[in-house]
Amino acid sequence: MYATNFVQRFAQELRHPMPRPEHLALAIAGMADAMLDIDHCLRQLDELAAQVEVALAGLPPGREQAERFLYVLAYDFGFTGNRENYYDPYNSFLNIVLRDRVGLPILLSLVCIAIGERLGIDVTGVGFPGHFMARYQDEAGAWLLDLFNGEVIDCSDADRYLSQIFQRPIVLAAEAHQAVTAPALARRILNNLRNVYLSRGDYPMAARVLDYLLVLDPTNADYWQERGLLHFYSEQWEFAARDLKRYFYLKGWLSFIFGLPATGDARPTVDQYDEQLLQTYWQVEERRRRIN
Repeated sequence: MYATNFVQRFAQELRHPMPRPEHLALAIAGMADAMLDIDHCLRQLDELAAQVEVALAGLPPGREQAERFLYVLAYDFGFTGNRENYYDPYNSFLNIVLRDRVGLPILLSLVCIAIGERLGIDVTGVGFPGHFMARYQDEAGAWLLDLFNGEVIDCSDADRYLSQIFQRPIVLAAEAHQAVTAPALARRILNNLRNVYLSRGDYPMAARVLDYLLVLDPTNADYWQERGLLHFYSEQWEFAARDLKRYFYLKGWLSFIFGLPATGDARPTVDQYDEQLLQTYWQVEERRRRIN
């Protein structure tokens, strides 16, 4: 059995006209498990959906159906928020969330979205500031599902509910209720992981997160710079040189890097930070030469 190229699979899913969030999330999870069986995880979601469908049988559209949907996931299957270890990276990997039934709000909402899609129910993600929820909508109305806390909320009560969670007044703009696209959901998962790994000083894993972010935004110079520095901190000189060179290319400075005069009109205008970055690049090149 050979390891899957999960970054490539992530990119392939993004090329679909309607990327599926659970497929993107499982490709992301592959960064921590090279032998992850995505098909097994998708079958788990299929099985969960089949059991939720049985529980909803006979219920008319409306809040009672939304409450039963959440009840089955929260109380029959035990999905809940991981409050004790909120910043554990496992909370952001869908395969682990399906196994352990705990995770971050965004991953638990993703479970709701994936099950809703399988049952033909309109369940979308809503990225409120600081707290992600799913929105369950049918012909009778719409409700927010907070699987992290096991609650169903009227959409009109979102301000009050979030104010209660954060213990401060929250006033949401109308656009805060917009559904989050699958790529935007994936970006949010990745940014959560990026912050966790950076806070732990785990530079190799943070660099893996940047692999995915660069698929989403390949011309983002800051991503290339960040990944180059992460490789630098990990003493991966070849990768650091490649990424820093790409950063300078995107900034329009590559000709300067390759030997144009350091003074005069040909020299690009750079700030103090980028001067330091240039020095880092020369350090990387010197270490590469010593190795080669």
